[in-house]
Amino acid sequence: MEGSSNTTITCLPDEIISLILKNNEPQEIIRFSVTCKQFYENVINNDYLWKIKYSEIVPKEIVKVVEEHCNSNWLKELIQYYKLKRKNYIELVSMSPKYYWRINEVSLEDLRMFFSFATETNLSFFYTIYILQNIVKKGNDYLDNFTIKRPLYTLTVVYYAKIVLRHLIQTYLAIKWVELHMRQKLTPEVVITFFLQWVDPTCIYSDEEVENKIQTLVTKVKGFLRNVYSKKNREKDIEKYSDKQILLALSHIIYKSENFCISPSTKVNTLNISKVIDESNGNTITYAVIYQAVAKRLGVKCELIAFPNHLFLEWQDTDEPNKPLYTVDLNTGDIKPKRQCPFSQSANSRYEYFPDSLLQYVYSSYMKSKGAIRDCKTQNAIHLLDFLETRQINHNPYKNFLPYLVEHINPAITTSLNMKYVQVQKHRSSVKYAVGMICYHKIYNYMCIVRGWEFNGAHLRIPIDDNLYFGREQPFYRVIAGDQSERFVAQENLMAVTTPFRIHRLEDHIAREFTHFNGFSYVPNSEKIIEYPNEQQVTEVFRRRFVNVAIP
Repeated sequence: MEGSSNTTITCLPDEIISLILKNNEPQEIIRFSVTCKQFYENVINNDYLWKIKYSEIVPKEIVKVVEEHCNSNWLKELIQYYKLKRKNYIELVSMSPKYYWRINEVSLEDLRMFFSFATETNLSFFYTIYILQNIVKKGNDYLDNFTIKRPLYTLTVVYYAKIVLRHLIQTYLAIKWVELHMRQKLTPEVVITFFLQWVDPTCIYSDEEVENKIQTLVTKVKGFLRNVYSKKNREKDIEKYSDKQILLALSHIIYKSENFCISPSTKVNTLNISKVIDESNGNTITYAVIYQAVAKRLGVKCELIAFPNHLFLEWQDTDEPNKPLYTVDLNTGDIKPKRQCPFSQSANSRYEYFPDSLLQYVYSSYMKSKGAIRDCKTQNAIHLLDFLETRQINHNPYKNFLPYLVEHINPAITTSLNMKYVQVQKHRSSVKYAVGMICYHKIYNYMCIVRGWEFNGAHLRIPIDDNLYFGREQPFYRVIAGDQSERFVAQENLMAVTTPFRIHRLEDHIAREFTHFNGFSYVPNSEKIIEYPNEQQVTEVFRRRFVNVAIP
């Protein structure tokens, strides 16, 4: 039309541009901002836009902290997060070349760079934890789909990320435990959540979420009391109930209305209070904690007593003349008179709640349920004994823990020479199988993953699985079996698995050496390839042979 002018994006109101940009990634928004001065001013000073992008990246808990305690310069916080993310990525990827050759596992002293990153600002610790947790989660997603995204999302890097998480979170938790202990605020729900945070640092277990879930049960119990007892007394607003009425209502809500199921095993899921309340499936420990917590918020003193192999809920009825003691059946919710304990002086003996005892009881129950399974979670749990100083060992990493933290704020720590001698193993024609392959023991009938081999058993220093064949001219393979035991096996007793599959329960043990499972075998990482440089060619020969085999 005559007289009309061309309309460009620069004519759009700033609000419309913000609505368009919020659907883009932060990097794309920055690129857009440098196209002209007008857009630069609009983007750089647009707190509304950067708050949206910041809230999409970090957890809502951190967003709340920034809103309450910072100046809310959202772009500045976002830039700080990305800088910290890059530092953590670079340091994580560099860990395998530095520590692969070490005999012992990575220690607290080796992670001083991560502690330095995590203490740069008030929010750096939370950022660092969240970044590492995301690496573990995304890495597991890639590995579950038999894909790999180098250099970050490999078994090896995920393995080191778990170790860094362990030390960072356990340091924080150790200080938290001491502080809450001194203030006598280690309630049972705090203790059980502390245990989950300690053994499973790759997930977030929020104390606030636990409190919210407990409050939902408190509300339900109050509603039940009004509906039942108020009708009997023909009054609608009775707010005062006896302790026994409250406990009976609580038992009804948990064991009948909510249909809570008792799980015999003590696992992360059955100890997670929030998850148990949502799904009505938990361990007796969790139900005891939930029961005590709700009763306390309703004004009833119900003690949770823990011994090394025994746990119970105790309540004293002060309304009766003799003030008898009762226990709550954790399987049914029934309130029963307390029987005399064979170790007590009398039937009315009273015990007190002690957080350390409960923590040790949860630990022992958890380890019994895990049985022979060894993984990162069980290793984290074992460190809990060191923290509680129940293991008398010379190298306890938590001995004099707080003085250690004070002394080593910014240390220039020198580590002792702790290396292993590495001999490059070039594949010979006599070595039939390759590192990373999944094999089957012909005699003892177990699956295993090959972690290494020698031409003969001359240099072996541990018991050999096939000692009858020791000394023959044949290779011996260092394997990890399905039961998580390490063995040396003679070649003549192994056969390759024609349809191999991923063995999840062994991956925490081999993650230091392999990047991922590619659908046929585990792929050695860069450090493992230095030791065994020709393995992938051998594996490829087997893969082609078995893939082309017609299975009847």
